Amino acid sequence: MKYLNLQQFWEQLRKNRFFTFLSLFGISIPVMVIMIMVLKVEMSIKPSGPEKNNDEMLFIQQVKINGKDGTEAWGGVPLNIIENHFRPLAAPNSLAFSSTGSATFFKNNRARDLSLRYTNADFWKVFDFRFLHGHAFNEKDVEEQHNVAVVSGSLARKLFGKKDALGTTMDVNGEVYRITGVVEDVSSLSRNTYAQIWLPYTRRNNSPVNADYSHTGAYGVTFRSTETWTGEQIQQQVRQVNERLNNLNGDQELIFAGPAPAAEIYFRGYRDPEAYGGLWMSYLGMAGKALLILFLPALNLVSINMTRIQERSQEIAIRKAFGATRKNLALQVMTENILLTFLGGVMGLIMAYAVATGFKEQVFTAWFINNPSEVSLQLNYGVFFILIGVSLIFSVLSGLIPAMRISRLQPAYVMKGGVL
Repeated sequence: MKYLNLQQFWEQLRKNRFFTFLSLFGISIPVMVIMIMVLKVEMSIKPSGPEKNNDEMLFIQQVKINGKDGTEAWGGVPLNIIENHFRPLAAPNSLAFSSTGSATFFKNNRARDLSLRYTNADFWKVFDFRFLHGHAFNEKDVEEQHNVAVVSGSLARKLFGKKDALGTTMDVNGEVYRITGVVEDVSSLSRNTYAQIWLPYTRRNNSPVNADYSHTGAYGVTFRSTETWTGEQIQQQVRQVNERLNNLNGDQELIFAGPAPAAEIYFRGYRDPEAYGGLWMSYLGMAGKALLILFLPALNLVSINMTRIQERSQEIAIRKAFGATRKNLALQVMTENILLTFLGGVMGLIMAYAVATGFKEQVFTAWFINNPSEVSLQLNYGVFFILIGVSLIFSVLSGLIPAMRISRLQPAYVMKGGVL
């Protein structure tokens, strides 16, 4: 019987091409939209490459300063707070900080714009970069402000072709830098590590490090937890730093937007940390949107199924007249619905990958992405199967009404021209 149901399913797909198209379209498009939505979120929260272990990390990307006169200021973490307060409390090789910028590279009398990131030496120990050649700059390079640089593999190929880039020099923003290492390209969704060229932060035009904590800065900070320095300890110590700074700044209140996991940093975005609803509210909001996207096509499937079964009413009546039970007829409808949903889901997955690949700049344009064209795609098949499972639930629900109508079918009534 199961084999017969499959035969009938494929026969119906071939015969009723219009309804097949409507059903597959109604299933595949919502699956594609949700997969792209999930793809953007997941790849931003847990990108591949250097940030693949960011579940061990906590981040501070923003600082807010409230003045007693009602003024507000937003920005990155000031370098003086990092140097005077975060570095002394951090475990060895567990604190990374960086600031982004743009670079102008001159070659053959032509200028090229590059994504630039200024970092500390421990940046290369906190994040898991894969070095193709050479090594990162070290603490001595940073402290003595050496003109050294690490570049991405694609940039090295553009500049030097197959020639080894190590030890060669390049002119960046009017200064000559020596290349010490070449790393595998980083996805531009990796907001804490992405760049095409990395330089010591001491080569940046920084404000003098002093005790003035009344201004925001330009740095993002990453804490990587260890067995002896847990995430809870990091958060507690940063809160204590925050309290000390507020005691020093009597006229202003300083608020760190973190340290927090990557998911919370993503969903919070530019929202006020004092008004942010929390991670669960963000997940619930996202799940609600996904269910709404799936629910509307499910209602359409009910209508399509009823019309499709109405066209097959005489065939079903004959089958029932020759002994088909209500259970068999209802099972046939439900099987066809489930198979159609699964087929539409697979099509939706393929379409999502095709759209995300072909239209990277449109799909992945966001406030924190410098070059959408350099996004590295990674599909989560676990999310896909969960999505297919939810879709199958909706498909079962959308097939219940037609199945119940079939179970009450009177062959003689249908053969005389009656409707279901």
